[in-house]
Amino acid sequence: MYLCISLLTACQSMSSGLGTIAKIGNGGSLDGAYNLSDIWVTSVNGGSAGFGYGAVNGYPGKSASIGIGVPRHIKGYWAKEDKNGPGFKAYYRISADIDSVLAEKKIRALQNYYQTFESNWGRMQVEVEQSRLRDCN
Repeated sequence: MYLCISLLTACQSMSSGLGTIAKIGNGGSLDGAYNLSDIWVTSVNGGSAGFGYGAVNGYPGKSASIGIGVPRHIKGYWAKEDKNGPGFKAYYRISADIDSVLAEKKIRALQNYYQTFESNWGRMQVEVEQSRLRDCN
């Protein structure tokens, strides 16, 4: 199962670096039904956002308002639902650092990519499929 974090369009730039880069969080799956129980992404400025949206089945999945800067760590667990009956057939967990320098470079590239598109609504996505962390940009 992949765990995918995607940062699309940035929100705000501050003189000391990037401030809040995502105001919307999505949590979903790329290969069927899961329970996203308790997944947290923390940022370089100490903020965090939860992506434990419960039962999901599809992309981009459920969404909620968040406010988070450049990500630096992800921690949490989720379970693959058993399509043949009640319960779960697999459990997954992660606790891993995110390359925040690379993440900031990608965010800045996306900020400058669209010459005629402006958005105040950056989005961060956590999508599950397989048991590894994958950057979707």
